[in-house]
Amino acid sequence: MWDLKDFTNIRSWKVLHLLMSVTFFISGLIINAFQFLFYITIRPWNKALYRNINYYLIYSLMSQVLFLADWWSGSEVRVFTSDESFQKWGKEHALIIMNHTFEVDWLMGWMVADSSCILGSAKVFIKKMLKYVPTIGWAWRFSDIIFLNRIWEQDKTVIENQIKEFFDYPYPVWMLLFAEGTRFTPAKYKASMEFARNRGLPELQWHLIPRTRGFVQCIQSLHGNFSAIYDVTLGINTEEGVAPTVQNMLNGRKVVGEAYVRRIPLDQVPLDEKAASEYLHELYRSKDLLLDTYMRTGSFTKDNDFPEYTIRPLSRRPYSLINVIIWNTFVLSLILPFYYNLLVSGSYLSTSLAVGIVICAYIGLYKMIGLTRIDKSSDYGTKDNKKDN
Repeated sequence: MWDLKDFTNIRSWKVLHLLMSVTFFISGLIINAFQFLFYITIRPWNKALYRNINYYLIYSLMSQVLFLADWWSGSEVRVFTSDESFQKWGKEHALIIMNHTFEVDWLMGWMVADSSCILGSAKVFIKKMLKYVPTIGWAWRFSDIIFLNRIWEQDKTVIENQIKEFFDYPYPVWMLLFAEGTRFTPAKYKASMEFARNRGLPELQWHLIPRTRGFVQCIQSLHGNFSAIYDVTLGINTEEGVAPTVQNMLNGRKVVGEAYVRRIPLDQVPLDEKAASEYLHELYRSKDLLLDTYMRTGSFTKDNDFPEYTIRPLSRRPYSLINVIIWNTFVLSLILPFYYNLLVSGSYLSTSLAVGIVICAYIGLYKMIGLTRIDKSSDYGTKDNKKDN
């Protein structure tokens, strides 16, 4: 008798993971080729047309990762926000401030963006090394993603100039900023709280101390062109779902995220550097209180004074599923017959090539997963005597 548990077991099969990774890599290279072609032929004379085309190209690649959350693992995000905020989602330029606490917080953000029909225009600040990663890194290079060196004198100019590219986009843009600068780990938390004590800042329980320079530069550059900040505090419901890792999602296990979202009109944020820095620190103290309440009670507002917003269950759109079916059908119909012929050829060279392809696909898959793991994240923020960034 077939049941859901049987399907969950199938979703943990390594061979299926390899097939999906091969499809992702090959489809990514095809998408990269089209992006490059349109970048050199269309973008120089019509940026708006190029960006409209690129919206669907980058979505076609990103939604293959989104598929793991939405359909493969059946994960979900429950959002708590006001009616006013929810009605504006996907209809305005916005800066997203989110806690960088969990391995899949970025993917939870993608789920919210897709439900708001804005995933193809989601932007992020990301470390420069990722621009050299085939497929997704190359795709971001053609999509106005902001790559940072983590050297402030260089990054200040990059942020100031690159942000201007978003002002004349033909559709709304959501720009994600992890103000903590790096993902939460015990070692980074210890270093961050030592920094707070040395600077006379209140210590936080669930967040790193935010880095203010990038935030101040964003606010000053976005003023008059972006409408709002969406402050997102994400918690993970481990009673209804599993630990928030990409590996769990890849194995078909459900992750349940819950997010408290506040809309802050951008003109309410001070432009003065010192005042804007203090504003960000205060924002993170309130985020810490929200997350602390959630971690203790399972509710963001049970024992504090924050508004109790209505829950917004997000719709799971079918496009990521359709996109994955189309790409896998196309790629695997070409690759599998070729691979079969290699195996049955009887040639030592062909057999070695076939084995090599599997090994490379396996290594590539787990290298990509490794980029998301907390214990493999950078040491940014843990070095002694580091200047406030």
